[in-house]
Amino acid sequence: MVERMPSRFFVGAEPGKPDVTPEPWFLDPREIARALRARWALVLAPVALLLVAAVAWLALVPPLYAAVTQILIDPRGIQVVKDGVTPSDQASDASLLLVDSQIRVLISDDVLRQVVGRFKLDQDPDFVRSASLLETVKGSLSSLLGASGGPSDDRLTALRTLRDRTAARRLERSFVVELAVTTESRQKSADLAQAIAETYLATVSQAQAQVTRKAGEAVAGRLGELQDDLRTAEDKAQKFRAANNLVGTRGQLVSEQALTQLNQQLGAARARAGELRGRLAQIEAVANGRADLNSVTEIVQSTTIAQLRAQLAQIEAARADTVSNLGPRHPTLRTGELQVQTLRNDINAEIRRIAAATRNDYRSALANEASLAATLESRKKEALSVDRSFVRLRELERQVEASRAVYEAFLVRARELQEQQRLDTSTSRIISPASLPARRLGPPIPAIFAAAVAAGLGIGVALALLAVPAAGRIGSRRRLQQLAGLPVVAALPVRARTRTRGRAGGKSLRADTAYDLAVARLGSRLQRDVAAARPTIVLVTSADDRTGKSELARSLAASAALDGQRVLLVDADPEAMISRDLRVTAKRGVAEALRTQSGLGDALVDGPTGVKILPFDDAALSLGTAAYTGALLTAASSFDTVFVDIGLIGTDIAAERLAQDQRFPALLLTASATRSAVSRLRRALDAIGRDPRVHLVMTDADAEA
Repeated sequence: MVERMPSRFFVGAEPGKPDVTPEPWFLDPREIARALRARWALVLAPVALLLVAAVAWLALVPPLYAAVTQILIDPRGIQVVKDGVTPSDQASDASLLLVDSQIRVLISDDVLRQVVGRFKLDQDPDFVRSASLLETVKGSLSSLLGASGGPSDDRLTALRTLRDRTAARRLERSFVVELAVTTESRQKSADLAQAIAETYLATVSQAQAQVTRKAGEAVAGRLGELQDDLRTAEDKAQKFRAANNLVGTRGQLVSEQALTQLNQQLGAARARAGELRGRLAQIEAVANGRADLNSVTEIVQSTTIAQLRAQLAQIEAARADTVSNLGPRHPTLRTGELQVQTLRNDINAEIRRIAAATRNDYRSALANEASLAATLESRKKEALSVDRSFVRLRELERQVEASRAVYEAFLVRARELQEQQRLDTSTSRIISPASLPARRLGPPIPAIFAAAVAAGLGIGVALALLAVPAAGRIGSRRRLQQLAGLPVVAALPVRARTRTRGRAGGKSLRADTAYDLAVARLGSRLQRDVAAARPTIVLVTSADDRTGKSELARSLAASAALDGQRVLLVDADPEAMISRDLRVTAKRGVAEALRTQSGLGDALVDGPTGVKILPFDDAALSLGTAAYTGALLTAASSFDTVFVDIGLIGTDIAAERLAQDQRFPALLLTASATRSAVSRLRRALDAIGRDPRVHLVMTDADAEA
């Protein structure tokens, strides 16, 4: 007995048309959750594998600890002396380059080799590991091939290992260098870091002292040569001076001094001659009566003339008294006149004598001037020759001064370098000694497991999402809409059957499951969408979901019959699943009815819940789909709703022809979420086209579809 579906199943049974979403399915969180839930094992497998790998890595890989020390490398140093071996004040960029160069020295083989020897790292298994089987085989092959693969040096191996585990860097905007050493032991890392820093400082100090020592030795070695050069230059200058009679005092040659004196004497002689020439002219003018006696200094200053003039004055005074007393004719006046004339003659004679003496002096002055001029000209010629020799002498003296300056500078520098060897002018120092590292390198263990879980989940999710298109199945309602470009009118869940016996001995289905509820809603929608066409004829087909489409056709027919409709269920599928499942056989075949044109009434069979069934007849379809369709449409006029279960689109020609027949107002194309292939669905859609009569129905959908 078939129970009628309660009216509560039809409440809201006609939802609005579903939206065709153009966005990709992987942008929908529900689609992602559905894909991950369906493939939960694939999602969790990478998580488990990475957790196992993390545990194995923590168990097999020994922990590493990094100890850090900080060194201040001051490129300026201490300026103990004025001129050091290295410049103490440099530009900023040059100082940074110097610090970067010192970083290379800090981790150089010269420093690390001393640390290897100090701690005997060539005997430490942490730095020199025994050769593995692979390395042994590789060494044997290298020997066979003639490669240079001799016995390994443990010290060299330890040096390479220490070099790989040592790192140094300059902190930003500072002269501080950070040194880090990584080993499997906290204490060993701290000891090695401290030892490398101390060894570096000692090496730098020794190198600076060695450079100073080499410079001092080089300077001292040159002192003897410079002293010999100075002595040679002095001897050469002295010999040249003696050979050319270049004798002088107070920085001036004797010849130059004599020339200067002659020039001065010649000037004085010329002045003397000029003076005497003037005095002689004056005296001669007095003697000739052209000048007054008092105008010449020599005459005025002459004692003889002064006496004569005094006598002349007395006589003239006495004569004047005689004239006034005795008269101008007195005989005594004659005697006075003779005395006056005599005195005047004596004065003139004295003037002539003075003139003669002055003339002699003038001639002597002219002779002296001529002699000095001749001597000066001779000395000038000699001076020209001496000047040429003196130029060469000055060049030799400059060479002597240059050699002396270089020698004295080297002598002072050699003494400074000797003192600098005993001084340490470096200001580099350890500002942060190495301490025991607090924790191992790398992330904490919880972070490792968290990263393993996160990475595993990421890989698992990616694999699960990639598996969706790789599987080639529909999967969800959203994907079906996206692939087909058509609305999905219903998503039917997997059917759970509860079977009872009906009156006709067939199987009846209870309409109280989720599947039946979805079918009832689909039937209501079909009645609404194709209400203008009476009777309502619905073709049910699929690309590869044969079971789903046949089950849908049966369920739609049963649901419509429960609503009191007259329903015809036609089995046109070559597999005849409805006919075989319901075990129905007509008294008269469809082919025979078509040949006799007697109608399909005798070919119909009563099914469960009052549904009329037209069983499958292969011979009827062989007569042509046109005749089959005509007879079907004629028989449909006696029913309210007709559901036709046809074959698969893409494999059944008759099914494709029926689907393309526009006299059928609706076509349901089913696709299984778990079984239908995307490629077959696309071929089916290409075969029937994007017809507005086509409605998509997804079967085997989950609860969230």
